[in-house]
Amino acid sequence: MQAKAVAETRPFVRFLASSLSSSVVDLGAFAVLCALLQDHMGESAAILAATIAARVLSSLCNYLLNYFLVFHSHTAHGRSATLYTTVTVLKTLCSGVLVAGLAGLLPAVPELFLKIPVDCALFFANYLAQKKFVY
Repeated sequence: MQAKAVAETRPFVRFLASSLSSSVVDLGAFAVLCALLQDHMGESAAILAATIAARVLSSLCNYLLNYFLVFHSHTAHGRSATLYTTVTVLKTLCSGVLVAGLAGLLPAVPELFLKIPVDCALFFANYLAQKKFVY
């Protein structure tokens, strides 16, 4: 019984490691892009643009890690990539809207500090969606 519990936990632990490495890419790109874009567009637009661009970069890394190392998928790449993209776009929109809304409510708090808890909350729903629908 205990061996089964450990075996069922492994994909989540690998998903966590994959997500953490992708989050480093995402947060780093987000911070740099926010700094570059805020002088050229409003705060909310800069946050949304930085969120989208950073997520595209980190998502490619995350998709490949999840496909090969987390879920050991044999699903056709066309199908899994389409479903992964759908889940990621929905998660990205939620992240961008929530961070922009919080930035409006909490203007003294740096965007990066708002983005971290928002994306942590979205993490668990993302795991379940990928496990059930994508891979």
